[in-house]
Amino acid sequence: MKSLITGLVLLMLGGCAGLSQSPPDAREALKGLAANAARGLLASPPWPAQDTPAITILLRPAEVAETLPITPAALNEALGRALLSNENAPHVLDWAPASMSARVDGQWLLQAELTADSPPLRLSDRTLQPYRLQFDLSQPGGEHWQWQASGALDPDALPRTTESP
Repeated sequence: MKSLITGLVLLMLGGCAGLSQSPPDAREALKGLAANAARGLLASPPWPAQDTPAITILLRPAEVAETLPITPAALNEALGRALLSNENAPHVLDWAPASMSARVDGQWLLQAELTADSPPLRLSDRTLQPYRLQFDLSQPGGEHWQWQASGALDPDALPRTTESP
């Protein structure tokens, strides 16, 4: 009887151990990076904060370091979703004209650049890649504003994506 009770207790403990959280989805790392960037941009935008819901941000194709396993399209998608998920979100279009000759009130061009110029940091269980994310917001003939953040990310936690032909 004692061995039966011990067996049941071990079985229950084993079952509880199997209920732990599953590993994070690879897109979560990119989503987190984009969410932090969107919060940083919207915390002190170049326009009056109360005007944010009336602002339209046109996303130019992002520039991403070739050493990172992420495409410019994936970064733009994550940034667009992160900006739109805020309570007083601006309008976001993942499109920008080739050129804008006249200033349009409430429209801003956003160029995102994700670089990884520093050498990787090798830890005992993973490798982290330092990065710098820079936003360049501008209006033709008008204001020009930059924001940047830096940190380190685990390249293995990013979604493996490739450009479509």
